[in-house]
Amino acid sequence: MIHSKYKWQVETADAAAMQQVADELKCTLPMAELFSRRKVTTAGQLDKFLNPDKYEAYDPFLFAEMGLAVDRIKQAIEAEEQILVYGDYDADGVTSVTVLLKTLRKLGASADFYIPNRFTEGYGPNVAAFTQAKDSGVDLLITVDNGISALDVMAHAKEIGLDVIVTDHHEAKETMPEAVAVIHPRHPESNYPFPDLAGVGVAYKLAHALLGEEPTELLDLVAIGTVADLVSLTDENRLFVQKGLRILRENANIGVSALAKLASAKLPEATEETIGFMIAPRLNAVGRLGPADPAADLLLTEDPEEAVFLAEEIDEANKERQTIVAQIAEEAIAMIEAEFLGEGNEVLVIGKAGWNPGVVGIVASRLVDRYARPVIVLGIDEVTGIAKGSGRSIEAFHLYQALDANQALLKAFGGHPMAAGMTLDVADVATLRTNLSQLARETLSPEDFVSILRVEEAIPVETVTIDFIVQLNKLAPFGTDNPKPVFALEGVRLSGTKRIGTDKNHLKTAITADSGASIDAVGFGTGELVEKISPMAKVDVVGELSINEWNNMRKPQLRIVDLKIGHWQLFDVRSRAEWEKLLQTDGMADKVFVCFQDGTREKLLAENANLVCAQIQSIDDCTDAATKDLIFADMPDDVALLEALVTNTSADRIYLHVEAKNGNAIASMPSRQHFAQLYAVLKKHQPFPLAQNMSRLCKQFSWTDDQVDFMSRVFFDLNFATIEDGVIRLNEIGEKRNLEDSAVYKARVYRIAMEQKLLYSNYNELYDWMEKLMNSKGNSILEETVK
Repeated sequence: MIHSKYKWQVETADAAAMQQVADELKCTLPMAELFSRRKVTTAGQLDKFLNPDKYEAYDPFLFAEMGLAVDRIKQAIEAEEQILVYGDYDADGVTSVTVLLKTLRKLGASADFYIPNRFTEGYGPNVAAFTQAKDSGVDLLITVDNGISALDVMAHAKEIGLDVIVTDHHEAKETMPEAVAVIHPRHPESNYPFPDLAGVGVAYKLAHALLGEEPTELLDLVAIGTVADLVSLTDENRLFVQKGLRILRENANIGVSALAKLASAKLPEATEETIGFMIAPRLNAVGRLGPADPAADLLLTEDPEEAVFLAEEIDEANKERQTIVAQIAEEAIAMIEAEFLGEGNEVLVIGKAGWNPGVVGIVASRLVDRYARPVIVLGIDEVTGIAKGSGRSIEAFHLYQALDANQALLKAFGGHPMAAGMTLDVADVATLRTNLSQLARETLSPEDFVSILRVEEAIPVETVTIDFIVQLNKLAPFGTDNPKPVFALEGVRLSGTKRIGTDKNHLKTAITADSGASIDAVGFGTGELVEKISPMAKVDVVGELSINEWNNMRKPQLRIVDLKIGHWQLFDVRSRAEWEKLLQTDGMADKVFVCFQDGTREKLLAENANLVCAQIQSIDDCTDAATKDLIFADMPDDVALLEALVTNTSADRIYLHVEAKNGNAIASMPSRQHFAQLYAVLKKHQPFPLAQNMSRLCKQFSWTDDQVDFMSRVFFDLNFATIEDGVIRLNEIGEKRNLEDSAVYKARVYRIAMEQKLLYSNYNELYDWMEKLMNSKGNSILEETVK
């Protein structure tokens, strides 16, 4: 048995309704279901979904106060006033800066940018930066991707005579900031039809309004910021990303091209995953470790040599970021496991001195995935007593609103329902943890703390073809609100499963249905499952489909997202090689070794003192061992002991390792003819000194000492003969008796049956036998075989 990491939520649809959609869209029923879940149910919606070039972006003047913003900027350009674009340090922020600054300079403006330092200034506008801007001669400041919540700073700007235009997309307070204009898709007076633009999307709409036409050459930057910020990839965002990817493939920004080369990203084949996994993390990295200016400089430069230099700096920062994240994540998990699990920690709020506040958001994301609850991770400055960090949430918990309800504890905060940043005194961290956890207990149900994986549908392996995947890819670009389809393949078997990768932490296998249909599959970061999947296991797998191209061959491939096995598993480790391999695997202290023979336990513990070894000597010892892995380490004298353990166990996995004890009983079992031959010898030569004649008997009849000894004991047991001082004499036989009447004979037959089952049965026979025992429907080996 293997439990799934997520709770799978398989989507369902009304068959009749889906048939209507299929008829309307002129597509297959499975594709109709996929389109319908993305709110594409008419021919017009499908056309817009698939063909963005046929449609214009929304009128930017539908934004409230857009006209005020455009008039003030054009006034500043005409008067040759100094304009400052005030940005943010993440990928959305630096692309926003670049889009607007390129537009202003195209219009002839005297403009520059400023990005606050994450560590010394924190997120968003601050009084010192605005004052410095005014003192240096700035007449107009335009925020991008920030500013909507900085009411006090905007009031200060008004006091010092600094004109400010706010462009932002983050959660707004009830009161709008005092500014020349506030450009926000959710402005209460706005008529803008799409509320989910990224910060760079808002900056692009301002650029559109200023120029009178779309600066489509900048859409590669808009695509990067939009994908990086995880906003809804629907409606206008979808159009921006589709068009932006085309520019990224054909004529990308110089700086982006230099960075992509270092990341080994093939821009001519760029997808949203190229942005999400290769470009955006690198643009984010530099601002996580220090000033974000190099990222903006990279996107603004027109000099190829400067682009290469800046790209190398940023790529090195990303490598350093990866190392720091791994270290903090390891420390955070240890801290949570030791101190913060259980009631009262429905929201995990953890912090430590020395943790880099710039990367804790990444750590928080990993912890949410691991613990399925909201997480805030803080870096603590012991000198100032200030904690800065980031939080990530689950769908049912609105993180921004929860922080807003605790704003008295916070020096600053901002963000979205699923992600936020905050600054607070270290002394208030415990109170924030208590308050947020109490709110979670009051508003969430236990089901909310289980990570949900939405699965499109369960499909047969036979339906996974190149053509099917080509149709699926028409749904791209994938992202928030348009997730890459995840499908379930149920009741399949895995073959050729092995670990791959430099650290052997990935899995490669072939998924095979009962029909024989098969597809390749990979599971990244799931290499530890290789040893937990038995050859005959029925596996349910969920994953994403793609086309793998190698050596001019194209094959369907599944990227495994999760898997589960709903039944116990048997692992055959009877061979010495498999047994040695098992003993060398990690996590042996979590397994229980069952030892029937006295020496086995001592031998195992001598090799590894951390093993858990249970010595089984009677039925009274055969209670359920509290373990997921039960390992039979040797051959029992009485198979009933093994059967009792199998019947009682609740283990997910059983490993069977047995070897013949004291020779092979099956090979040494005398035939009935052998018994007759020995009886004839005894009758002819009695009294018969056995010890003196043993070698001659064995040589004449090709017997072994053990066989002669066994047959003699059977005769004694049946009272056919007696022995005194090593001399055998036959008795008068009063009534006919069968060999099977002898307890000695039956014990040997029993032993043979046991060895036959445990040593020579194939995998399926062993599994069926144990399965019957677990279901309390099976008889013992003796009852099955010795009747």
